[in-house]
Amino acid sequence: MEIVSNSWSQTGSTDLGAIKGLPNNTEAEGNVLAAMMLSGEVVEEALVELLPDDFYRPSHKTIFTAMSGMYESSMPIDSISLIDYLRSIDKLEAVGGEAYILELMGNTLALAHWQHHAEIVRRDAMLREIIGATNQISALAYDSPLDTKEVIERAESMLLSVTEREVKSSYKGLSDFMTEAYQEAEEVARAGGDVHGAPTGYPSLDRMLMGLREGQLVVLGARPAVGKTSFALNLALNAAADGYTVGFFSLEMSGKEIAQRFICAQAMVNMSNFRTGRISPEEWANINEAIAELGRLDILIDDTPGTTVTEIRAKARRMLHNKERAVIILDYLQLVNPPAGKNYNGNRAVEVSEMSRGLKIMAKELGVPVIMLSQLNRSLEGRTGKRPQMSDLRESGSIEQDADIVMLLDRSSTEAEAEREDRPDFGITRVIVAKNRSGPIGDVDLMFLPASTKFYEIDEHAVE
Repeated sequence: MEIVSNSWSQTGSTDLGAIKGLPNNTEAEGNVLAAMMLSGEVVEEALVELLPDDFYRPSHKTIFTAMSGMYESSMPIDSISLIDYLRSIDKLEAVGGEAYILELMGNTLALAHWQHHAEIVRRDAMLREIIGATNQISALAYDSPLDTKEVIERAESMLLSVTEREVKSSYKGLSDFMTEAYQEAEEVARAGGDVHGAPTGYPSLDRMLMGLREGQLVVLGARPAVGKTSFALNLALNAAADGYTVGFFSLEMSGKEIAQRFICAQAMVNMSNFRTGRISPEEWANINEAIAELGRLDILIDDTPGTTVTEIRAKARRMLHNKERAVIILDYLQLVNPPAGKNYNGNRAVEVSEMSRGLKIMAKELGVPVIMLSQLNRSLEGRTGKRPQMSDLRESGSIEQDADIVMLLDRSSTEAEAEREDRPDFGITRVIVAKNRSGPIGDVDLMFLPASTKFYEIDEHAVE
């Protein structure tokens, strides 16, 4: 594509050779600069809409940068002042001298359609950015890197940075955020104080957390065989039933095993009977109904083993494209592979901490809650009091620091253990909300049905 303007070619011709071959429209660039010299209001708007690099002709970029500097210094912007300023920074001759500035100033019709011309300037700049990004991606591919997943993530990030650059939307005034906070309070009040984010499906837990909200990193920790995967699957079902898209990354179980658990939980069928085929006609009817109901839910499963945070971020971005409400669940953190090519000298805590931070960044970038399952340290078993706490998170490092919410599952392994005053009743799974940036902490007791891997709340009064 080659667009070279006819206007403005009489002066500043030394840089015309540089502008051939890439998308550009120097006439539109000149009209925007002329409008800025003619109106202070245009200056303010143009400085928000455009950046110096959006001007491909070097002389135009220099003039725009000069006017930006004058504006920041509260200097008047007109032809005489601009010529004087450019002369003071020894740039006047580089842009074509006084004659070119006066030629721009004489284009009084530039004010009529300057916004459209600014859109042309930005469009062509974006096309050049796309070309630059694709060249960088090609260079990355030819370098034969060790970690191709890292290349894919970087390539997607480059292309997204081109399409998502909106300088003016990167910040807001306090009043804008207060309006958002007020509207959220109104919505919650209209809903009778009910959950505002993705629902967990357990009333006491929802009241405590106000749902799982965008940008939150939620850590779910438990000892082996306590039921953290089953609980995560229940959270997935409950969120999906409320209209959320659920992206489930399973590094431990296959997609088929997850589907079996979903079906048995929904149909209230014994998992063992389902796997061995000992199913009654009535149960077949429930299974068929459950499959039909589950088929209407937007649940996406990735069971790729040995994945990295980089790959998870790339896949999650594709999963949630054009999705308005979503939840990401990762089962579980300790099975995630560290980035290839990085040497942590065997320090697993540093590896896990970096991965935890990466998932927190992903939650904020995608604007969704990320539920990250984590193991607990074995030292918990040898402790007199077996109630789990945040410091029990395996290779905790920055996990508890990065998390907005930390939930720990606790269950008595024997009836004798359940006799103790500080332990949950036998058959009860206690959800300990150990950290909650936005609200209270406390306990919620759930009844777990192992046969169907289903959780039910039995006490709707959380202890704060």
